[in-house]
Amino acid sequence: MILYYDNMNYINLRKYYSETLGQSSLSVIHLENGVRTEFLNTRIPVEDRPVYLRLYVQGRQSWFEWSYDGEKYEKIGCIFDTTRFSDEYCKYGEFTGTMAGITCADRVKHAHYADFDFLEYVQEQGE
Repeated sequence: MILYYDNMNYINLRKYYSETLGQSSLSVIHLENGVRTEFLNTRIPVEDRPVYLRLYVQGRQSWFEWSYDGEKYEKIGCIFDTTRFSDEYCKYGEFTGTMAGITCADRVKHAHYADFDFLEYVQEQGE
């Protein structure tokens, strides 16, 4: 799950195989004006089964949550300042508009894929 402004500015909640932990994990990566930060202190080892990922954007704040059952969610990572996804803040690139979506990358073997069952966008009342 990703909140994306451009290739130099995004936050990404990813499920991946962690060599360090020796199992599947969830972690948040933040790319801010080309500087990459992975929040390893909030990394969570997970079972090798489907998970639900959720992104909240409320006013000037954004954060991720995850769940095994789609009912009980836990926050992962920190709260991000959504206003930084703008032309005024970003040092590189041009206006793209901030986008939310899903992503998959196999940067090692270029042979793996991800199955997504659905993507749902919900706008809260009064937003």
